[in-house]
Amino acid sequence: MSRRRVLIVDDDAPFLELLQLCFAKANFDVILASNGAEALKILFESESPDLVLADFMMPEVNGIELVRHLKASAKLFDTLIVLMSSNVDTEFRKRALDLGASAYLLKTDGAHAIAEKAIRMITGGAPGVSNCQTPSAATAQVDAMQQSLLALIRITTQMDGLPAQARSALITAEKLAESLFAAVPESET
Repeated sequence: MSRRRVLIVDDDAPFLELLQLCFAKANFDVILASNGAEALKILFESESPDLVLADFMMPEVNGIELVRHLKASAKLFDTLIVLMSSNVDTEFRKRALDLGASAYLLKTDGAHAIAEKAIRMITGGAPGVSNCQTPSAATAQVDAMQQSLLALIRITTQMDGLPAQARSALITAEKLAESLFAAVPESET
C-alpha cells in the first residue's frame, strides 16, 4: 500500500512547518506550497494528493479561489480539500463549504488538532465539518507550545557545527518531551 499524500498550502511558514511535522509523523508524504498559485502549479503538474489542506486567506490565489480551480478541473474535481482559517465568522465557513470545500477548520485549534481532524477525514474516521467549537485558549496554547518546542529541538539538532554532546542532549530532550506530551491526557473539547 502506498503512502498517502497531502498538499499543505499556507503563507504562515511556522504554522506550515508544524503541520508538516504532524503529517510526516503520521507517515504521510507531505508537499508544501506557500500560496494558492504555487499549489495550483503543483496540482496540475503531478499526481493528485489525497488531501489539499489550505489556508483561507493567502496572497495571489486564496483558499476560496483554490477550491474554485479544483472543482473546475476534471482531473482535480474529486480531490478532498479542507480550508483552515483563524476567522470564526460563520459566513466564511458557509462560503467555503458551499463552493465545495470538504471542511473548514479553525487554525486556533492548533496544528496538531487540524492534522488529526484532516487525517481522520482521509481515513474515513470523522465527519467532514468542524463544528467550530474550539478547546479553551489555554489548551490551544499548550498544544501550540508543545509542537513549537518539538520543532525547535528537531531543527536545532540538525544545525551544522553542533558539538556531539549538545546534539546528544537535544535528542534526549526530544525523546523526553515526546514521552511527556504523550502522557498528558487529551483535553475535553
